[in-house]
Amino acid sequence: MNFAPEFHVAAEKYLLPDNQVELIQNNPTLRNLQAQTPAPNITEPGNVTPNQLPCPNFDVDLGCLRIDGWVPPPAPPPKSVFLIFRTDYFRSSNVFSGVDPIDDGLFRPGVTLFAAPRLGPSTFLIASANGNLIRYSTESRFNYNELAFEVGIFQQLSPNMSLKFGWANQQLFIASDDLRGFSRGQRFLDDHGIRIELSRRDQLGKRFALTTYYQFRLGFADPADRSRVINSLIASLTYDIQPSILQLGLDYQFALATFTQQKREDQYQQIGLRLTYTAFRTTQINLFAGYSFGRSSDRLVDFSGLVLGITLGANLAL
Repeated sequence: MNFAPEFHVAAEKYLLPDNQVELIQNNPTLRNLQAQTPAPNITEPGNVTPNQLPCPNFDVDLGCLRIDGWVPPPAPPPKSVFLIFRTDYFRSSNVFSGVDPIDDGLFRPGVTLFAAPRLGPSTFLIASANGNLIRYSTESRFNYNELAFEVGIFQQLSPNMSLKFGWANQQLFIASDDLRGFSRGQRFLDDHGIRIELSRRDQLGKRFALTTYYQFRLGFADPADRSRVINSLIASLTYDIQPSILQLGLDYQFALATFTQQKREDQYQQIGLRLTYTAFRTTQINLFAGYSFGRSSDRLVDFSGLVLGITLGANLAL
């Protein structure tokens, strides 16, 4: 995996101390990695895994949209606390979302502690703590670590519709001493967000289903120029090749981010194909490929690029 020959010169425009953070934050890493883990359909009242509840590690950055195949739980799960393990490999022809595209890949292993105790017949308290390591294949100076926390209320409105609202926090830390102006372990983003999410799943036939998802997020960040209001919409059409085992998905996502402390607006879109294999009830493998595009009022940002990836996830009831 090699950078384009012009990378060293072209990237200098991003590497000024005030813009190094934005270079990392604008990359589509998490929005693609976390957008590809649908869960198998619930076929029994007790067959509920944490992937079938609201996304335990939904990222707060633009476009970090997980396309869930989960369905609101029809009955309280027998277990309410889970440990979720996840390893991703992601490659993009424009990994930093820059006007001078850089082709690179990265690995992202992570673990999440997820709890969903029942508060009522159709109400759950959602809480999670998530840690991830983000490691680029070639440009290791941009490596970083992530901590994310979430607390919210999940309400089943109907058999196929649910509502969630709550608070989430994301913190990013430099993992290398090679990034100019930053030291290893230094936090370069602390982002708090208030979120409202509405999800619906419609069965279109014996094997076809359509999942739609909308989120409104009001974010307050340090540094302040990363604060923004984000409206996100996701639609996922799935076909069960082999029910509960092999699924094909066509996914589309749209995100509109309006920055509140600077004159900037981003519009991000992505369309892709996903193949999901459920090896066991608690283990999934995902392959995905797609194309991202959009626009930004920042002339240094370009979301156009091809994306490829593979995800392996498993959960353990505690």
